[in-house]
Amino acid sequence: MTLKELLRGVNYISANLPLSTPVEHICAHSEECTKGSLFFAMRGQTNDGNNYVNDALVKGAAVIVSEFPQPDSVPHIIVENIRGAIGIMASNFYGNPHKKLKIIAVIGTNGKTTTANMIGNILNFSGKKTAIFGTLGANILGKELPCDLTTPDPIDMHRLFAEAVKDGCEYVAMEVSAHAIHYNKTNGVTADIAIFTNLSQDHLDFFGTMEKYSATKYSYFEEKNCRLAIVNIDDDMGLKIYRNIDMPIKTYGLNNPCDTFAVDIEYKPNGTSFIVNCEDDISEIRTKFIGEFNVYNALAAITACKTLGIDLRRIALAFMKMDPVKGRFNVIDGGKKVIIDFAHTPDGLKNLLKAARRICSGKLIAVFGCGGNRDTKKRAVMGRIAAEYADFTVITSDNSRNENPEDIIAQIEQGYREISSDYITIADREHAITYAILTASPQDVIVIAGKGGEEYMEVKGIKIPYSDKKVVEEIFGRYNL
Repeated sequence: MTLKELLRGVNYISANLPLSTPVEHICAHSEECTKGSLFFAMRGQTNDGNNYVNDALVKGAAVIVSEFPQPDSVPHIIVENIRGAIGIMASNFYGNPHKKLKIIAVIGTNGKTTTANMIGNILNFSGKKTAIFGTLGANILGKELPCDLTTPDPIDMHRLFAEAVKDGCEYVAMEVSAHAIHYNKTNGVTADIAIFTNLSQDHLDFFGTMEKYSATKYSYFEEKNCRLAIVNIDDDMGLKIYRNIDMPIKTYGLNNPCDTFAVDIEYKPNGTSFIVNCEDDISEIRTKFIGEFNVYNALAAITACKTLGIDLRRIALAFMKMDPVKGRFNVIDGGKKVIIDFAHTPDGLKNLLKAARRICSGKLIAVFGCGGNRDTKKRAVMGRIAAEYADFTVITSDNSRNENPEDIIAQIEQGYREISSDYITIADREHAITYAILTASPQDVIVIAGKGGEEYMEVKGIKIPYSDKKVVEEIFGRYNL
């Protein structure tokens, strides 16, 4: 591919090399450069790609793209906004694969992973080949590909789009994070449908205030990055989008008048059932998912799939065959009932504990911590929530990163003690889980929150192999529970 073809649709300031220059590879990390590469010298949160231009050239880079002036000896393109340019150029490099797909974007604080997976499962069950991109990685028709971020960086994203097209996919259900919106990762990609799930406190370590965080989510719809919005109208932000954004919008919820809603909800230990009314089409939905928050997720998925032409009866059948998402309200019953969930925000923890209470006949025991080098303001808040909604809590570690785990635990304690003293602190997460399981009675329910399906523990910048699920299974086996 030539540089001219790559630059199609990009407003660049200057170039000091022929536009006929061939480009064999594109990358944003100098160590990935090879002969004929185009290297995006981009500033990140911690590193500046402009400091690695010489490294890229040594490895064979043929073109450097930057926002900043480069020496005449460096073959370069200067652009005004590199984050805007990288998405367009990556799309061009891979043949604009997103234009051959219908994109369903899922936006919000909680529920993105489950909703995207529900949509992907329903569409695949209905014979519509669908890829799923998100926190759990990329799944293309059962083929799992690693992805380190909730929303892949533009180069990876368009590469995955191309892979999906090659494998015959018609649709992609993908999570779009607030960071992705902030960094304009989806520039040039207009979603056919964008779902807004909810807004609650998260990522304030990055955004600083809830106002900036919420404005970022809102901007996706304000800038009309989708053809149709589907919003949770029970959420204040969803209601704001509905009232203020001039574009086609469908609504779902449980409380306010909306296009898709549920009645006769029944919560059971092995799942949830309800009657759904989707634009006056009515059906019974039986799921293996537990909790009111999963009813909201299901309503979003139902609305999206019905909009895409899937019959409501087929959607209902797909839900009957669908298993919960890895690391989302996963129940392990080995004589004592344990729930493993990714909940790591105040609202996420509250919803999780409320859902677990519905299937608990004894005490509700929580095991959780908070991640290091992340939003410190939510730690005491989550402590208060655990104290209010659980009968007993074991406060422990969760990806302490470069912080001292004991310091994080102490901040959680501060909030907890405002309401209750029914807790213990055990910094070692495996020991904390062991204590909770061994001291619980058969009637109790143990909720382990924060990591879900993660298979690592991040400590001092190192990812150590670790899994809540494996720990629980080992404890059950070791103690013959």
